[in-house]
Amino acid sequence: MLASLERRGIRPGPIIRVKHPRGLARAVDTLLALGVERLIVGGGDGTLGAVASRMAHRETILGVLPLGTANDFARTLGIPSNMDAAAGVIADGHVREVDLGRANDAYFLNVASLGMSVASTSELSPVMKRRFGLLAYLYAGALAFTRSPTFHAHVQNGPDSVEMEAHQIVVGNGRFYGGGVLVSRQSSLDDGMLHAYALGTRGRWHFLTTIAMLRLGIPIDQPGDHFLQTQALTIETRHSLPVNCDGEIRTRSPVTFAVEPRALKVFAPQE
Repeated sequence: MLASLERRGIRPGPIIRVKHPRGLARAVDTLLALGVERLIVGGGDGTLGAVASRMAHRETILGVLPLGTANDFARTLGIPSNMDAAAGVIADGHVREVDLGRANDAYFLNVASLGMSVASTSELSPVMKRRFGLLAYLYAGALAFTRSPTFHAHVQNGPDSVEMEAHQIVVGNGRFYGGGVLVSRQSSLDDGMLHAYALGTRGRWHFLTTIAMLRLGIPIDQPGDHFLQTQALTIETRHSLPVNCDGEIRTRSPVTFAVEPRALKVFAPQE
């Protein structure tokens, strides 16, 4: 990783290696306190989401070296998975201002969700992701599908509200999640909108069909009982449920989702 940066003429300043997620926030805060102009991070969506939460509304620019399994944030921005090419994006110096989603007080880059995805995350392990790559997500999802019950939710979108039983509710900020699942044909990281939909409201087997469609790149983005575009919404559940933000559990329901436009500066290829 460092060699790729140096080949592109980037001489890294202070370097902090984080072995455990608990040390990530402290490491980022330490570097920001030094007044760094750019913060280059090697990691996956969970790591980048945690870093972005510390960098929101700052002038420091995020540089992304995608080292994760899914790398949906990098995919949305068009950052290559090759380290030399990704370092080249940073060296080119083109900056894009992107939106951040917020679930209560927790930020997210790509997507936040309640329901089955939380069970799926608990089935994943670092060893599984290293060994099987994106296939690990399919395996964990299959296990969660057989074990995850539906839940009752009250969704409030401005003056409109709806009651539903669902397996999963997804709120997207970016364009991709889950290793390349398309949130919406219209979604982007700078549209100032959240794209939310519910899965499994018509039974388990309809839910399985819908998941297959999403994996084939056919998003649920038609207005109606499954999909909505909004700047903010609130979800209440009968029992408090964990909320998955970019693959990490960071808050619980009841949860208010909001979008913060152009809250993060990041090096990205020119559109």
